Amino acid sequence: MRVAVLVGGMSLAAAGLVWWTLVSLQPTAGVKLGGLAILLGLAIMGVLLRERGLGPSLGVSVATVVMAAAIPVAGPVGAATAVGLAYLADVRARTWRTRLFNTAMTALMGAVGGVCYILLGGVLVNDAPNSGLGLVLHVGLPLVVAYAVMTAVNVLCIGAMSAAVRGTPVLGMAGSVLRSLGWGYMGHVVIGFLFVVLWGPVDLGATAALFVLGPLLVAHWTIGREALARREHQETVTTFVAALEQSDPASVGHSARVADLAEALGSQLGVRGPRAEELLYAALLHDIGMVVVRPEMPADPRSEEVSFLGALSAHPQAGVSVLGGLDFLESALPAIRHHHERWDGRGYPSGLSGEEIPLAARIIAVADAFDALTSAGATGPEAVLEQLEQRTGSHLDPAVVAALRSVLDRPLVGRFAEGQGPRTASQEPRAVPDHDHPDVSDSFADWQLDPVGPYG
Repeated sequence: MRVAVLVGGMSLAAAGLVWWTLVSLQPTAGVKLGGLAILLGLAIMGVLLRERGLGPSLGVSVATVVMAAAIPVAGPVGAATAVGLAYLADVRARTWRTRLFNTAMTALMGAVGGVCYILLGGVLVNDAPNSGLGLVLHVGLPLVVAYAVMTAVNVLCIGAMSAAVRGTPVLGMAGSVLRSLGWGYMGHVVIGFLFVVLWGPVDLGATAALFVLGPLLVAHWTIGREALARREHQETVTTFVAALEQSDPASVGHSARVADLAEALGSQLGVRGPRAEELLYAALLHDIGMVVVRPEMPADPRSEEVSFLGALSAHPQAGVSVLGGLDFLESALPAIRHHHERWDGRGYPSGLSGEEIPLAARIIAVADAFDALTSAGATGPEAVLEQLEQRTGSHLDPAVVAALRSVLDRPLVGRFAEGQGPRTASQEPRAVPDHDHPDVSDSFADWQLDPVGPYG
């Protein structure tokens, strides 16, 4: 019901702006039917060609470029109509709810952006000046501002949809989406401006589409290949995690929980871009070496502690050996190798200390310990956090544990944390102690003879 109200509200707002445009801004904002038909065809092509699962900051969206160009070519009415109808024709949308939401949202974006463009002194393509300065003042600058407003409408609508479906804060989700877009998203308006200049002042008309969208489609195809490679990487990681969980049913869900928390910690600590992706892969695969060393572990670890700790200390390097042939994981290997190092230098496998330990490894260590403690006992997140704070300066990095306190105050991560708790009857009992439990780290630190240890 809330989704229907949201879609209806956006549709009414778009229709109201279109009506106001027709009544108040004519003839400046009139619809150019020829241009509208061409833009509709291009927008439909852009919608159908877009790559799913590829962040906007990583690629060029044909539909978004057409949306930017539609404002000076067809005015507010044309922009709302062409791009909105294009998303209505999106046969790839999984549900009608998704299709109608995208249609209403893009129609509202086109109407708001178009009205903003006209009110800022923007002119339609047939009235565009021939001088460079005139084009910048009456097309370029109004279009940049209008596109920024459209982007704001875009993220707010997504935030409202997320609030209606999942109950998340509107502004929080909108801010998250906006940060994910990146500055490259504004590059679409530059291409749209070039489209308009070729269409009007250069007088190529619809032929401008060949000069602008032709190279754009080539870029889209190239980016699509990158998206395919990324999906293959994700499938590879998923396969490894599945193998790990099959070998130890008690670990089911552990890798995903650690990855979620590590990602949040990384964001809090300023880990961005490729480093964030490296952290995510490392967190998902940090325990893959356990598949290799588990057969070497004694049947009764408590009576054969030395054998248990010796085999255990080999699993980080074993994981590196398993993953070493995969180029896309190369930069994640240091975090996997060193995620059991300790701040005081008494960890394994290398006895690194302090900031010698890679930041990603220090983040995974905290997420690992948090998940082990919340999964093993009845203590809540706050009590676990207090335990981890007592381990700062010895086992864990104080800065990462401080970041954990900030992260746990966020609603989404807070719900994730509260979802942890004592092991349920549906989960497999552990045949050996949870090696991620801080007590096991202490056992290793007490067992080894020197800061480097026999397995350094």
